[in-house]
This record gives sequence, structure tokens and C-alpha cells, in this order.
Amino acid sequence: MKKILLTDKFDDVILKLSEGNPGAVTTCLEIINAKDSDISQSIPIFLILDSMELYGSNLYMLWNDCCDRNIEKVLKVVDGYCHGKISNEDINQRIKNVGYGLSFDDLLGE
Repeated sequence: MKKILLTDKFDDVILKLSEGNPGAVTTCLEIINAKDSDISQSIPIFLILDSMELYGSNLYMLWNDCCDRNIEKVLKVVDGYCHGKISNEDINQRIKNVGYGLSFDDLLGE
């Protein structure tokens, strides 16, 4: 179930996505930095993450473990999700099996 409301303040969006997880907060800040610190450019990404239901530790593990702390790769995963190339099942499988060599490279063509 989606958590972000259109009436939420930006701080609330970060709090809802991160669920208070410091690593997930860092992930959100990395997204903002990747968008040239333009918060308005980050909002669509945050809304997509919300629709993907990626919160807290799962959001952090996506960035840290599955994408090797490469925020550009995270953004490619989000783009792949938007274009139907990556499913929620693909994402959940990789997050749950982290450490077993499962990344998104095969789905991203890298």
C-alpha cells in the first residue's frame, strides 16, 4: 500500500520512504544529489519507489547491496521498473538473496 500523499511535506516523504532507517535516508539523499540537488526532480523518483513499495531496509539494501552503492544503477532499476523490464518479484528476489551474487546487471544488460 502506498504511503506518500500529495499533501506530504518533503521531510515527511523522506521519513515515510526511509521508515527511520539511516541507510534508506542516505539512499534518498543520494537520489537528490544525483538529480543535481533539485528536490523537484527527485519527487517523481520517490513516488515511483512508493509505488514499488520499497521502504526502509529494503530501500537501503537495493542501493547498498544490490547496486553496490551506485545511485545511477538504482535509477536504472527504477527506470527498468517503469518500462516493465524489472518486476517487483525481480527486486524482492535480489534483495532477499543478497550475498548470493544476484544483482541487476543481467536485467540492465550490464
